[in-house]
Amino acid sequence: MSKTTIIAIFMVILVLGLVPKETQGQELCHEYINGAVACEAKLCRELCTWRHPGGNGACMPSSKQCVCSFSCNA
Repeated sequence: MSKTTIIAIFMVILVLGLVPKETQGQELCHEYINGAVACEAKLCRELCTWRHPGGNGACMPSSKQCVCSFSCNA
């Protein structure tokens, strides 16, 4: 093999090695927890972490719903 062929192969391997790999973003799932009374932030957070460890619960504005966001992979 000639010197230019070896350099060309090396450059192709180098460029392919530098191409960034596709990354997966964190996928979030949501669960709506309905209550009989207006949503309370503390209770919403506690229910969410009880149902889905690592989850984050928040009350929807002017609603009785608690929205629990958690990692789908968990």
